[in-house]
Amino acid sequence: MSDRLRPLARLLVESVTGATGPLPAGVADEAADRVLAAGELHRVRPAIRRRVLAAPDAPPQWRAPLDRAHLDQVLRQLRAGSDVGVIAGILDGAGMAWAVSKGPVLADAVWPHSIMREFADLDVFVHPARFGEALALLESGGFALVDRNWPEIARQNRAELALRGPSGLAIDLHWGTVVTPRARRSFPVDLATLLSRVRPVALATGVCVPAFAPADLLVHVAFHAAQSGANRLAWLGDVLYCALQPDLDWDAVAHVCGTTGMSAGIGLVLARTERVFDRRLPLPGALRREADDTAWARRARGVDVRSPFPGLPGDAALGGTYYSSARSSLPASVAAAVRTSIEVRVIESRVRRRGVERNPLDDDVPDAAARASYLGAIAAGTA
Repeated sequence: MSDRLRPLARLLVESVTGATGPLPAGVADEAADRVLAAGELHRVRPAIRRRVLAAPDAPPQWRAPLDRAHLDQVLRQLRAGSDVGVIAGILDGAGMAWAVSKGPVLADAVWPHSIMREFADLDVFVHPARFGEALALLESGGFALVDRNWPEIARQNRAELALRGPSGLAIDLHWGTVVTPRARRSFPVDLATLLSRVRPVALATGVCVPAFAPADLLVHVAFHAAQSGANRLAWLGDVLYCALQPDLDWDAVAHVCGTTGMSAGIGLVLARTERVFDRRLPLPGALRREADDTAWARRARGVDVRSPFPGLPGDAALGGTYYSSARSSLPASVAAAVRTSIEVRVIESRVRRRGVERNPLDDDVPDAAARASYLGAIAAGTA
């Protein structure tokens, strides 16, 4: 942990690591709403509450809003347990290969205490060959499509559909771990292989679900963090606690990274995780080189030296382009960063002119031919 961390940022890190005892010097002067805003930004409000309960000098005015955030997360966990129980009955009953990842799996089976990890949705992965069948069964079982614009769904060809569960929880139904077509070309992942290695995991609600094997789970959460900019502390907490699992095979992690082209981005995420939590992980040679020795890694490390992570609400820049654009070579990484910068500027310009636009996927366009085309391509392996 950097000695230059601001008191509130230090509190966030201590909350994720499960520290006890007095709070960081100076943090008690922070207003409750700023503490909550920082926790919400980094998705660690329940962990902050746990840290505050363990501190003899915690400001009493922080308790009520943290208690409300804690209750909200408990309710989400209950809804997730209810919905995933229904999903298990449907998909297991049909003999499908499937898995749950992130969300409740990380909270209940990876983090030290289930209430520490904040989540708002559920990620379910289904074998591509039976994705259309799984979707139809879930719709019949009370799950509602949020993405309903089938021509737009077919055009975008994303590897997920947004649903709403019977409890009201947001659910992403995936046929791949890499969502966009462009990213799938850069990072080829065979979901069927991952599903062949799943293991049973018991959630806090008592439901047992299939989850990715330890090496696959670490790669999955680290890749998600990289593609999202590695700028939320909860994501780095996911990486840390996956990396500390006693049955993790680091050689398997390196193999998966190498065969999917993910070594550069995941190496950077692992390096930031080490810096933030002051831990040295046993990275195999190839991942250690990506974490420490490449030009792109040195640039990412320089950002953290200038502005130690985690950032706080109101900071000028919280982006993570170095992480999301990391590729197998410096020219490829630079090209990805330039492309991302141009795309962001185009979006910002459009928002300034027109305001925030409605997501076209939310429009109700029940085009049977477009639906059949999208689902058929997935089943055929040509999506």
